[in-house]
Formats: sequence, C-alpha cells, structure tokens
Amino acid sequence: MLKIGIHYSGTIASLDMSGKFIKGQGGHQLQILTDKVLEAGTTKMLLNLTSVPIIDSMGIGEIVRAFKRVQEAGGELKLVGVTDRVYGALRITQLLDLIESYKTEDEAVASFSKKGKGRKKKGEEDSEDDEAEE
Repeated sequence: MLKIGIHYSGTIASLDMSGKFIKGQGGHQLQILTDKVLEAGTTKMLLNLTSVPIIDSMGIGEIVRAFKRVQEAGGELKLVGVTDRVYGALRITQLLDLIESYKTEDEAVASFSKKGKGRKKKGEEDSEDDEAEE
C-alpha cells in the first residue's frame, strides 16, 4: 500500500511517498495532499519517490494530475529520488521531459532558487552554466 508523508524545507513541501504506486494504491491520497498544500499557500512541491519501487500507468497519471494542479496554481512540482524501475516507466512515457527530476532533495530544493531551469536527468553531472544568467 502506498503511504505519503509530508515535510517542509523552508517554503517547499516534500510529499514523501513509499510503497507501490499502482492502481488502487493511494492516487486519491496524492490529490488530496496536493490540494491541501496548495490551499495552504505553498506552490513549490517535491514528490519524493525514493521509496517507490514500482509505478504503473495509474500512478503516472496521478503524477501528471498533481503536476497540472500545481502549475495551474502558479507553482512548480519536481521529482526526487526516482528509482531505476520507476525511471524506466517515466522515461518511456516521456514524463521526464515535462517534469524536472533530481537525485536528492537537496539538489531539488536548490533548483527552486535558480533562474535557469536546466533539467537534470538520472546520471547527469552538474553543469551549472545557467547560474551566470542571474
């Protein structure tokens, strides 16, 4: 069963997910928490998938739905800690071309303060050419 916890790093909400993100396993819970965070005025959000070993099309759809809700509220949603198996599913669906993904929460939190939105894919090294644009 999917479990979702929440913690804050400054003004950034991190939804910490653990368990299989598959049909009938917590998609509705993600939408409720996303709405609550947005209603509280937080528009910067992370989905921490470090403890999610597998995702199916329903889980991917729920991530897209959360992403759209956050965008419509004028915010940003980013992914953290995508495991190999989940990465494969997100790569096939081209979702990683739409949503920024970071290896660690620290990297993701730091990315909110940068103007250049260079997307980091799994395995990419840091090349911070965008910082000069500030």
